[in-house]
Amino acid sequence: MTTETIPQAPFKFTGKRLADLPPADGKRYTVKDSDQPGLIGVVYPASATYPHGLEVLQVRARPRGCTNAVRVKIAIVGELPMTALKDQPSVRGRVTEILAKLRQGINPNHELRQQLAEQRQQADADKPLNGITGAMAVTRHAELSKSASANLAMRAMQVLRATHRFATEFYGTEDNELPFGRCPVDKLNRIQTKWSKGKARTGRLAVDGLAPWLASVRNLPAHQKRADGDWARVAVYLELILLTGLRRREAGYLRWDDVDLRRATFTVRATKNGEDHTLPIGQRVRDLFALRQAADPASEYVIGTAQIQRQLDAIEADTGLKISPHDLRRTWASMAERAGVGAYGIKAALNHKTTGDVTGLHYAQVSVEDLRPIMQQVEDVILRHAERRNDNVVMLRTEDAA
Repeated sequence: MTTETIPQAPFKFTGKRLADLPPADGKRYTVKDSDQPGLIGVVYPASATYPHGLEVLQVRARPRGCTNAVRVKIAIVGELPMTALKDQPSVRGRVTEILAKLRQGINPNHELRQQLAEQRQQADADKPLNGITGAMAVTRHAELSKSASANLAMRAMQVLRATHRFATEFYGTEDNELPFGRCPVDKLNRIQTKWSKGKARTGRLAVDGLAPWLASVRNLPAHQKRADGDWARVAVYLELILLTGLRRREAGYLRWDDVDLRRATFTVRATKNGEDHTLPIGQRVRDLFALRQAADPASEYVIGTAQIQRQLDAIEADTGLKISPHDLRRTWASMAERAGVGAYGIKAALNHKTTGDVTGLHYAQVSVEDLRPIMQQVEDVILRHAERRNDNVVMLRTEDAA
């Protein structure tokens, strides 16, 4: 079925004006809103499902970094008011949200498909607790170990065991102390005694890998193609993680509102340990922020969410180094240790909790200003190796990095 636009100028969408649109006569047609660029209405002809036709509101716009526009469904006309009070759902509010995502290079259609897939997977996986047998636990552990990793399989069984224990204690009574039967993980314990001992991940860049890796990262903009996304943004993203030790989501969702260039600090919200984390801005990190400001001054985020697998593949093809964002975090910690930074300084910079460590918890308090020389020192050491500089040489340990 083809689309044709009726010969009329864009008009301000209201519920009444949309309801008064003429029906589609065999072909769907499109109308445009005059108030919000990208907001359109599509009128479909009658069908078996919709005998009176159908009017659908959509956003038609081009995501950042793509050449082709996409259509994102908002609602059928009449399902949502065009405008509403603050914090209430409305068509125009949804348009603003969708356009903001598209400006960041996020396709809401992809997000929706991923959410639906996760919901279907969750629906398939959900079972009543008393319906999970020991054989199921053993089988699931083996499947996850093969399809994902031993660590993921271990965590899944630990969650199942903790859930079963809590439910047993909460719902159990003197008459029925095991309302859900024996824990399914008990069978796994008898069959595979070492299932709960996961293998620690140790991936990181060796010292001699810093120079080729960073050169490849900084060359990413040269790979830019019209539909490949913002490779320059990913280059800044990866170098920022290397020089700060931030986690992947912490770097991706850092907001400009949380960057204080005057005081040379930035604050990461919603961290893994639940506490805000403030770090000083080093000299090269300041340059990276300036690059992002110049490239996208209207963005809410310094980086914004990024699909980076293509860029990581390009770096691996160029250097032979398969490095993930979390490997860069481990690289930062390794370089900090080689530069002589103490354990409490590294913990504080990485925002690791000191639970159970009385000295770290109550005595060795590290402030942002305490971290400033540490962050700059580690940044300098990393860049000295990565850029093969010989200025301000610092003697480091001689053993090879793992």
